Amino acid sequence: MVGRREAVAATALFAAAALRGSLGFVAGPSRGAEESRSVGLRGSTAGKPSSIPAASEASLPAAGLLALGTVAAAAGLRRREQSAVTMQATRTQWYRKVKRISGDRAMFDVTVPKPMGLKLEPIPDFKKGGTRGIGIVEIVKGGNADQLNKKVCYTEEDSGMWVLEGDRVIGVDGVDCAGADLDGIIELVQQNTGDAVKLTLVRNTRKGPIKVIMMPGGETATVRRNSRLSAAAEFAFGKELKYGCIDGWCGTCWHRERTTDGIFKPCCDMLTADWDNVMPLVLSPKPEKAGDSTLLKPRGV
Repeated sequence: MVGRREAVAATALFAAAALRGSLGFVAGPSRGAEESRSVGLRGSTAGKPSSIPAASEASLPAAGLLALGTVAAAAGLRRREQSAVTMQATRTQWYRKVKRISGDRAMFDVTVPKPMGLKLEPIPDFKKGGTRGIGIVEIVKGGNADQLNKKVCYTEEDSGMWVLEGDRVIGVDGVDCAGADLDGIIELVQQNTGDAVKLTLVRNTRKGPIKVIMMPGGETATVRRNSRLSAAAEFAFGKELKYGCIDGWCGTCWHRERTTDGIFKPCCDMLTADWDNVMPLVLSPKPEKAGDSTLLKPRGV
């Protein structure tokens, strides 16, 4: 009976050792002991020696090593989940700045110092004819509205909302002006005796334009839906840009979006209705060597 138990135990240890080797817990010929310790399966940090000497590491039971590996895997999963929650919270913070109303629209207040640096015009209604209110058609570069946008969208030092071309003005300092003409809105603004004007705006979040910000310099472009991202980048930088390929395969033009952490490829991506323009599209260059484009005869090379 004892011999049978020993045989079963030996078989279990052999299987555990095999699994241990397949999981990479034992350094192979291409991975030295220092590298295996830098992985941090026992809570050690890269570049620092493990708290368990190499000799005692080899003498640990296989079950113990497997348990340590399970703990490390669980810790990694928790870190990924926490990272995802953090990104979602950032997106949620943007969404909480507005009130959602029907027709994929968002309503919000924004306080702009005077003089605002905004150009207002009637918004034409191409379906029914006539106009559908007064909207913002231009944000003067360097003006107070433009400076506010930089603080909200670029540096994020202001936690309020921002102004986008195409926003419709429906209120001034708390006074409803949804049905007012341009002269009526100008009169309300002129009645303000303070240093700033509070505008109530409505934005079409799926059909309205998108504010693209190219990091790290903060160059901006406001573009229509279904436009090429490359056109937005070229407008922001004020020059023609060249790319390593025409379909994003080579990875050299890849960008990360700040809020969603999504990958965007200026050489081929389109700006569609998928993007909710309550948030600006803030892109930072994160090139990857995903492939070799030398045989593709890429555009601009």
